[in-house]
Amino acid sequence: MIDLSRFRKLELTEAEVRRFLAEEEGPYYERKSLWDRSGPTPKVRDRSTVREEIAEYLAAFANADGGLLVLGVEDDGTPTGHKYPEEAILSFLKAPEEKVQAPLHPRMQIITIDGHELLLFEIESAPEAVHCKGKCPYRTGDQVMPLTQEAINGLKKTYQRVSFEQKPGPEFVDQDLDLELAKKVFSRTPFQDRTLEENFTRYGLAVRRNGKLIWRNAGMLLFGREEQFASYHPRAGVRIFKVEGTERKYGQAHNVVEHRVEGPLPLLIERARDYIRSQIRKSAKLHDLFFREMPEYPEFAWQEALINAVAHRDYAVTTREIEVEMYDDRMEVKSPGGLVEGITLERLRERRSNIHASRNPLLVRVLVDYGLMREEGEGIPRMMEEMETSFLHLPELELINGDFQVRLKNTPIFEVGSSEWVNFVKGLPITDRQRRVLIATGKGGFTNQDYQKLNQLDRDTAYQEIKTMLDAGIIETRGKTKGAKYFLSLTVTRIVTLILGRLPKLREFLAEKEFVSNADYRALFSLSRRQARDELKALCDKGYLTLIGERRGAKYQKGPAF
Repeated sequence: MIDLSRFRKLELTEAEVRRFLAEEEGPYYERKSLWDRSGPTPKVRDRSTVREEIAEYLAAFANADGGLLVLGVEDDGTPTGHKYPEEAILSFLKAPEEKVQAPLHPRMQIITIDGHELLLFEIESAPEAVHCKGKCPYRTGDQVMPLTQEAINGLKKTYQRVSFEQKPGPEFVDQDLDLELAKKVFSRTPFQDRTLEENFTRYGLAVRRNGKLIWRNAGMLLFGREEQFASYHPRAGVRIFKVEGTERKYGQAHNVVEHRVEGPLPLLIERARDYIRSQIRKSAKLHDLFFREMPEYPEFAWQEALINAVAHRDYAVTTREIEVEMYDDRMEVKSPGGLVEGITLERLRERRSNIHASRNPLLVRVLVDYGLMREEGEGIPRMMEEMETSFLHLPELELINGDFQVRLKNTPIFEVGSSEWVNFVKGLPITDRQRRVLIATGKGGFTNQDYQKLNQLDRDTAYQEIKTMLDAGIIETRGKTKGAKYFLSLTVTRIVTLILGRLPKLREFLAEKEFVSNADYRALFSLSRRQARDELKALCDKGYLTLIGERRGAKYQKGPAF
């Protein structure tokens, strides 16, 4: 039995460990198997490799916002333990001290789950960058990446310098807290069986000093009682402005209705979300390449803009709330405070999710575990993807007078043509970005610059994606390499002409009759039997018609793409 008395002690319950095993890996959690399964028979992994891995992952967590490493677990969360002797396990426990500069002292635990022994390491965020093998690993999402010492220390100094959430808050007593809200939030976290006080301290919302619970502002923002919330922070709410038209007017032409939402952050997010949803109109829109009754904006996109504003705003600014302005053609979400050091507009626009930096990591950790927001680094790339696949303009990200603003436009990037053309493009073996350009430009063609602008990509990526369509025979180029323009290939053009030229009249016919025969088709379009047969086959191949019967008894009914 290994003596853990010289190490800091971690005390997770079996139920809590099982909940972690069922979770996906993310910014705060990593699991690793201790078995090498590359050969015909599994064997324990090389000890030195495991020691290096422990050091690297814990250093990465320490350089970011802290986290938990669990060893003895497969990728799917199945516990499989190990077969190491005690001296090997002891060397693993010492790895954070011996392999990291400066030495780390994580909390550690050895626990048996389903008969398999697991090793647990939990480390807090370090005040300065730590090194491992001469590098500074950094945890972002579920990956470890190298960053410079200067970059990591810059992120940490920004947090230490401006963070409102970590500063001591008012001296709360139970009557100042919404304990029922706290119970509800923690019931959805891996630590749902802990007492409220244990969760308050585990999440860093409060610290115990001299037998007294000292609250941080983060705890107040999350769980302060609603009746007196404004006394804790006078501008922590959301102001929502519904504007009739595309610009504000004043005086007798006043066209703005204001709605204010306040309260502790979990309730604030839910209330603001519900109100905004009630104000969003629906119309026939193109989504997933189908015309459907859809909201003006993809739900994930506007919700992510709202939740990001609440989670990442600068709460040290007590003179301004978050503002949401809803115009006929756009929604603008403005949050007090600019971007934190290490994050730039360019990086966000290029969808680089390989680094995150939070002004409020204590708030974010609770909101992520509660399920109100996604893991850090995922939100804005996914927001862009949702707008992109709905054929709307990509979000516009701006810094205006020191505040961060997201603008979502509800007008399509182009005037959508016929549903036949859209459905045809949907059937092509290409990506959504490629479909986006074809639907936008149609037979008019496009340049590399057009492709870059529509998809917010660099020139080389645009070229590679255009080249795959060239290689597939979907488009062809005209003009010299520089300034070349791309058009639908002759083969594709013929198919498009067939579909767009035949379907409107065919729809009228099948609105009155259940089937169309070869003879009917010949009469409709003045074709020979062979021409009609070839076109009907092409329409069947594309899913517009379905063949019923054979030879002279053959007839055609509406297909799934009709």
